[in-house]
Amino acid sequence: MFAFAHFTPLQPVSRRNAVLVALVAVGAAMGVRYALDPLLGSEFPCVILYPAVLVAAMLGGGLAGATALVLGAAAALFFLMQVHDLAPSSPATLTELALYLLGGGLSVAAATYLRGTAARLAVAQEKLVAALEASGAGTWRWNIRTDAVDWDPALVRLFGLAPAEAPRRRGDFRRHVHPEDQELISRSMTEAVETGNTADYEFRAIHPDGTVRWMYARSRVMRDSKGQPTLMIGACLDITERKRAQERQALLVQELNHRVKNTLSVVQSLALHTRRGSGDPETYHRTFEARLLALSATHNILTRELWESASLEDILDAEMIPFGGLDQNRVRASGEPVRLKPQQALCFGLALHELATNAAKYGALSVPHGRLDISWRAEPDEAGRTRLAVDWVERDGPPVEPPRRLGFGSRLIERSIRDELDGLLEMRFAPEGLRCFMSLPL
Repeated sequence: MFAFAHFTPLQPVSRRNAVLVALVAVGAAMGVRYALDPLLGSEFPCVILYPAVLVAAMLGGGLAGATALVLGAAAALFFLMQVHDLAPSSPATLTELALYLLGGGLSVAAATYLRGTAARLAVAQEKLVAALEASGAGTWRWNIRTDAVDWDPALVRLFGLAPAEAPRRRGDFRRHVHPEDQELISRSMTEAVETGNTADYEFRAIHPDGTVRWMYARSRVMRDSKGQPTLMIGACLDITERKRAQERQALLVQELNHRVKNTLSVVQSLALHTRRGSGDPETYHRTFEARLLALSATHNILTRELWESASLEDILDAEMIPFGGLDQNRVRASGEPVRLKPQQALCFGLALHELATNAAKYGALSVPHGRLDISWRAEPDEAGRTRLAVDWVERDGPPVEPPRRLGFGSRLIERSIRDELDGLLEMRFAPEGLRCFMSLPL
């Protein structure tokens, strides 16, 4: 069938070309018949026309075959009358013509059917090739009896090889497989041959330049009428990007697990110390909820940034929303763009929340005319490492007195900046307002 499709044009043929094909086929056949007339005589006048009708139908389709059939009948009658002076109505002539029309008609029908089937197969094959090319897959065939291996061009490209470098034997294939995966492939293929199951496996292919690519292969065994394995046919797909995505996902899950544990530890500590510093359940609930919301605000920023880093200004803006936000009248913020790592962002966000809470309760934000200035800058330390310096300056608020003892909020600020971030913290309770200086490594 595929040979038929290969040697026969399967595209639709115009009526003009179909008639032309019929004329050429019948003309050539009659020329041969005239040449063989001394040998054949008046017997078998239509014998050369059978292949002519079949060829016309194969090349030009049903119309060309039918036209050749009719033209052949007319040519045969003309040949008999002119060359051998036979009556066209004689029983012998009519029988010969009837057999010719019947046999030729069957030939036209068979050729038309084969032509249509071959055309459909060709379309299906084109779709299959297009699908394989779109998927990036390459196919191969291994003759189990001769050990010959045949790779299609797509598979050769997948392995980064030149056409002349494609494996010709099963053993040649091992040179292009990672040593740690060779045994897996051999075991999978042997098991498929012995059991008849489909072989599925993933392995690492090594390109000539040393590049390693992940491949997925799937193959099945073809058997003869006696059940003996003859061929193994398979397809191979490059899954390197999928493998990398899986590795990134695994790292992300691992990192997420680590961060969730850290966050739960922070929440547990917040709950414990907030309870110790609260005189009644209502105060505890209100204070603990505010701290959780502060932690959640930073979490939202980090999630939006895929937990890679967070903008200091975004963190400051989120933490100041419960206290009126950065309105540039009461609260002014200024500084260059700075990004913090996830752990820095969480700890710094909690410290900002505690400072803002104290300012709203006792400091500049507790009165309408109070002002708060927040500024930051990135500067080198004595060792040449970059540090973030933040100034928190309150003014025009109630007179400030140093606390007799530090509450949990102040201790949380100290722990966040000094202990968690290895930073520096200086808090001055000046009468005109709190001044807090924070410095941490970037």
